[in-house]
Amino acid sequence: MIISDIKPNTLMSILKGGLVAVTLASCTTAGADDFGDRRWCSGARDHRGCMDNQQHRRDREQLINQEKALINAEQARENLRMLREIRRKRAEH
Repeated sequence: MIISDIKPNTLMSILKGGLVAVTLASCTTAGADDFGDRRWCSGARDHRGCMDNQQHRRDREQLINQEKALINAEQARENLRMLREIRRKRAEH
C-alpha cells in the first residue's frame, strides 16, 4: 500500500494519533519529577539552585517536544495537501 491509496480521513486520523502520542510522551507527573529532583540534588551545596535548574531543564525539554509536535503537524498538513493535489491531477487525466 502506498500513501496515495490511503483515504485522507484515515491519514489524518493516523497523524493526529501520532501527535497525541508525542505530546503525552513528554508529560510526567509533578510528584515524580519533584521526587527525582530531590534525589538528584540531595548532595548539592545550592539545593534550591539545583532544583531550579532541574525544573528549567524539564521546561525546556517540554518546549522542544511541543515544537517538534508543531513541526510534525505542519508536515502532516503538507502531506495531505500533496496527496489531494496528486489525486486532483489523476482525476484530470
